[in-house]
Amino acid sequence: MSVEPYREKLLKTILDLIEDKGVTQFYSGFRGDFDAFCSSLIFELKGCYPQIRNTMVLSYIPEASVENDNTFILPKYFDDSIYLLERSVPKRLAIIETNKCLVDKVDFIVAGVMTHYGGAYTACEYAFKKKKPIVSVIDGWEI
Repeated sequence: MSVEPYREKLLKTILDLIEDKGVTQFYSGFRGDFDAFCSSLIFELKGCYPQIRNTMVLSYIPEASVENDNTFILPKYFDDSIYLLERSVPKRLAIIETNKCLVDKVDFIVAGVMTHYGGAYTACEYAFKKKKPIVSVIDGWEI
């Protein structure tokens, strides 16, 4: 998915969350183009809004890199990372369960979902059932 056409709408959405709703904490799984794009925009905005934090949500315990003294290297966009799963789940369910934990934790969902299937769509379905506000930057998309 090319996310660049949604830059202005996404930027407006993030600014609304910061300026009008007082959001200072952002979370991203950083698994797809949309997550990476959101994270880079939030990183850029930290210059004007130093109070905001961007946390990488981990679905798996990261593998240590031998080349880096067995240290997990956090991508530059993030202030920190968090692992939300409190119980062991099969690897094939880790992203789905992490998304549910994240939905439970946050006040708003910013979505770039274009299909009616997949992990991001399933997370939005779960958020809808939990009555969490979902802001879609994709025109015409609804759950």
